[in-house]
Amino acid sequence: MTTAKALLDRDFGTLGPVIVAHAAEQPDALAIVDGEKRVSYAEFNSLVDRVAAGLQRDGVKQQTAIAVCALSSIEYAAVFVGGLRAGIAVSPLAPSSTPEQLAAMLADCAAPLFFLDASVSRELAGVAD
Repeated sequence: MTTAKALLDRDFGTLGPVIVAHAAEQPDALAIVDGEKRVSYAEFNSLVDRVAAGLQRDGVKQQTAIAVCALSSIEYAAVFVGGLRAGIAVSPLAPSSTPEQLAAMLADCAAPLFFLDASVSRELAGVAD
């Protein structure tokens, strides 16, 4: 397996293999902090694997898109990286967008799945599909 340092020293690469390498080399090292929540590289890598497997199990095919509209969080990062690991394009949508803007961006990216966090969901409550 290529080391995380070797992957980071390359001119071009992808995020997924770097996370896998860090998880193998430093499983207990801190990967992400979100307020009081902290996850290690091993925990984050496992979470990313579960997201990627879930997307594949649910029939999301490679080279399709998912949309994610959420505040920065561990869960947001896991969905984003999990989508990439599954070979899916991830379309990040700004939580500050209006419902009309979100609808337009969703139409543009043609995402069959739209992930939102609770705060965005509350903002959109009552908005027609």
